[in-house]
Amino acid sequence: MVVKNEDTLSPNADLIFYELMSSTGAELKVSSTAEAIESGQVPAGVVSGLAGCLKTDCKNTLKLLKISRSTFYRRKRSGVLSSDEADRVYRYVRLYTFAHTLFHGDADSAREWLNRPAYAFRSKTPLQHAATESGAHEVETLIGRIQHGIPS
Repeated sequence: MVVKNEDTLSPNADLIFYELMSSTGAELKVSSTAEAIESGQVPAGVVSGLAGCLKTDCKNTLKLLKISRSTFYRRKRSGVLSSDEADRVYRYVRLYTFAHTLFHGDADSAREWLNRPAYAFRSKTPLQHAATESGAHEVETLIGRIQHGIPS
């Protein structure tokens, strides 16, 4: 799930998200991530794929995504997530790719950082802090500051 980018390996959130959708076996009839999310064509199985990316169980992943178990089982029966749910999955895929880049392709270090409480987020983990889009933006900003050596 990594794209060769010049002389470094850099993950691409859209590619990873597309691979997660493809891995469910669903027939994809969209040309972009945004189109898949907006049109409600994101397979419910991407939640399990995200859990695999983050090396966590489905229960914790559903908690991050603010999806109840009963809602998730309904989504699995219908086959697709709502646009809001799919957008939240994409948010966490995006954060994973930023952290992966921060740690120069070391997926384990990226996962560890995302799950470690951070002073900048009042002892919440970056994944917990990203419960909203504005929180995710703050996590991305912190990653950018770290990458550029700016004290945080």
